[in-house]
This record gives sequence, C-alpha cells and structure tokens, in this order.
Amino acid sequence: MAEMLLLSRWLGAVPAFLSAHAVAPNARIGFVPTASSIYSDRAWIDLDRSTLRHQGFTTVELDIETMPTTDLAVALDGLDAVFVSGGNVFHLLAALRRTGFAEILTEHVRAGLPYLGASAGACVVGPDIEPLGMLDDPAEATGLHTTTGLGWIDEVVVPHADGIVSGTAVVDELRARFADRFALRFLDDDQALLVSGDSVSVVAS
Repeated sequence: MAEMLLLSRWLGAVPAFLSAHAVAPNARIGFVPTASSIYSDRAWIDLDRSTLRHQGFTTVELDIETMPTTDLAVALDGLDAVFVSGGNVFHLLAALRRTGFAEILTEHVRAGLPYLGASAGACVVGPDIEPLGMLDDPAEATGLHTTTGLGWIDEVVVPHADGIVSGTAVVDELRARFADRFALRFLDDDQALLVSGDSVSVVAS
C-alpha cells in the first residue's frame, strides 16, 4: 500500500504525516535532490533540507545520478521515509528511468516506505508529466523518451496553482489546454495531497 504526501511547496504537513505512520521524530529520511541538479541556484533545496532537520528528522543524501543501483537499494532499506525534492520534473523523470531508481523506489514505496514529494517530486508519481511542460522546460532533460510518469496515482499533480511561483495566467492556460485529456489536481503552495491506499485528500501544509 502506497503512503504518500505530495507537497506543492511548503513542508508543514510532514511531521503529522510521518507520525501517523509510526515514523519517529528523529527518523532518517532519504533526501533526493536530483530534480534540481541541473541548476546553479538551488536555494529551495537547502530550505527543504533545513526544514526537515528543524522538524527533528535526519536527512540522508541520495544522489541517484552518482550512486550505484545496488547502493541505492540498500540505502532505502535503512530509511524510515524518502523525500524527493523539487526542480525540473522532466529532468527528474529522465534520471529516475536512466538510473533504475524508478523501479527500486516503486518497489519500496509499494512495500510501505512513506513517500514525500515536493513540487517535481510530487508531479513525477502521476500518470504523465506532459502538462507540466508549461511550468518546467522539457528541453532541460536528457534522454527522456516518454512523459509517462511513475503511475502511482491517477491524477496529474499541478503544484504552485495559486500562481505565486509562475503566475496565474500560465496555470489557467494549463487548465484550459489539458483538463480534457488528464485528471488534473491543482495544489496551492500551502496545500498537499495525502494519499493512503485508495484514499486521496487535500490537506493544509
């Protein structure tokens, strides 16, 4: 059963989510910064990492682009949860596929490892990331041959829907262009999607 918290931007809902799944306050969370690795300025990654630590958790860096596949699988075995941060969702999906971490992560999450995804980390678990091409640049991804996502949920998560990051006009255009093809889930920056098995609900974050 997949237990997921899909965050738009802020991480306020994380402690309650992990507590509900018997994850201790000093838990070890695997931190995957891959979505931002193509950028020189990654201030939001530092903020996410420091926020998790301020919440009492220990972060364990998982650089999936450099770690051997076998090491990644072993690392996940020793963690209490995994956090996949934001950045470019197309680059993230390409890296997940290329390194084999998509399969490893899917296996662990389906086996019960709590999953935390922020922005791109939330978007990548849906059925497709094509609509996110209006928020991220697909050309920044290398070797991505399909926009098919991990498929853990049936909805395409659209983060930053309140327009604070990209403006409301692009969010409105995304809705107009893709709502008839995809089930879109718009999340404001202070919201998160809580997924527990077949139960899906929006919570404050």
